[in-house]
Amino acid sequence: MPLMASLILGTVFVGVAIFTIYSTMITDNIELGSAGGIGMMITAASMLILSVVLFLLRIKITVTYDSLNVGMFKGRTVPMKEIHSVAAEDFSALKDYFGWGLKVGRKGFGYIVAGTNRGLRINLTDGKSFFISSKRTFEFESAMNMALKASKGPKG
Repeated sequence: MPLMASLILGTVFVGVAIFTIYSTMITDNIELGSAGGIGMMITAASMLILSVVLFLLRIKITVTYDSLNVGMFKGRTVPMKEIHSVAAEDFSALKDYFGWGLKVGRKGFGYIVAGTNRGLRINLTDGKSFFISSKRTFEFESAMNMALKASKGPKG
């Protein structure tokens, strides 16, 4: 998730959490020690934790001569020998993938980040493909082409 979207979402969550705490304190009907007050405090704490988690999540792309790794945390690893080719393409996150994140849309499966409308289509040797958006598409495509060339070995 891009920084601006994270900040906006985080601000909304923190605002809701503060409002929840404030409304719990000024309302005569709900006391902090009551079941309703505890529920509101748990809701506020959950919103704060969720905003921090969403702020820290990123889709990470790692290209080596042996494999491509993409995703959050451990991610998906694809050996270079299973990748047939790559092709840069334009896309629309909303039209083609219905949003951002790990998505299945009109153009298949994709790892979609906000803030860009370009990425790489990864074509696999089994005929399947998936899409990875990137703010640095040129560098990503260059690294993939170098790794693919190295994994295929010298032609002879």
